[in-house]
Amino acid sequence: MERMDYRHEEFQFEEGSRIQVFDVAKKQETLHCHDCLELNRIESGTGNYIIGGKVYEICPGDIFVINNRERHLAVHKEPVRMTVILFSSEVWKDWYNQDYLKPFFQRTEDFSNQIRKKEEGYDKLDQTFSSIKEEAEQKETGWRNVLEAAGVLLLSYLYRYYAGRKHIAEEGNAALYPEKRTEQVFSYIEEHFREEITLQEIADSLAVSKTYLCRYFKEMTNQTVFEYVEQVRIQYACCLLKKEDLSIAEISLASGFGSVSLFNRMFKKYMHMTPGEFRK
Repeated sequence: MERMDYRHEEFQFEEGSRIQVFDVAKKQETLHCHDCLELNRIESGTGNYIIGGKVYEICPGDIFVINNRERHLAVHKEPVRMTVILFSSEVWKDWYNQDYLKPFFQRTEDFSNQIRKKEEGYDKLDQTFSSIKEEAEQKETGWRNVLEAAGVLLLSYLYRYYAGRKHIAEEGNAALYPEKRTEQVFSYIEEHFREEITLQEIADSLAVSKTYLCRYFKEMTNQTVFEYVEQVRIQYACCLLKKEDLSIAEISLASGFGSVSLFNRMFKKYMHMTPGEFRK
């Protein structure tokens, strides 16, 4: 069985630009995340969008909100075309305490990455999205300044949309704005989650004790190391269930679970349904 890859991508922005706009039409092959914040709008096509373990049905006009830690993959048989707006890490370093970044960093449990055309507040998001796309394409005098100003406007409308639905949490997630050591833990787990890994191996990779690793990771992410490992494995399994014609047993092993029974138990814990139900 060929292994489906997982990638953490570092996007290269054009010099002097903190916002990048482009169209994507090619089929996505790998589960991935970026070192930046992403908004995208579906221009045409249908399918499913897997984002952080959640699955959304793709329809033209949908806007999706994706942060720097969310693994995502669009799964579709027919072509899907989308416009993507990326905000570099410099944006959230400069604007980190601003309300308009809260839809990326401060979310309630019922937060949805998907914004649909029929929902109140969509029109202003859609119009501003189109204005940004037009500026990026035409590149008239001062277009970078207009792009940055329009980007703030778009994020402000985004905050209004989610705040109005009470989907903004009281506190943020430090894991979305990680320190170097936290990022090292993420990287090790994301490289080795398909294998049987131990706390000692992760601690050794950082040259720290298991006790320090557990305490530090819990303080930074509000979850244990193995809760994070489980989530990475489940998210990967979700992609395999939607994308690959493999048995539940094969997906269980490919995702790093030692047994089908453990896989089924963990899947039900995080997804609130069985793998078979999710696949339908």
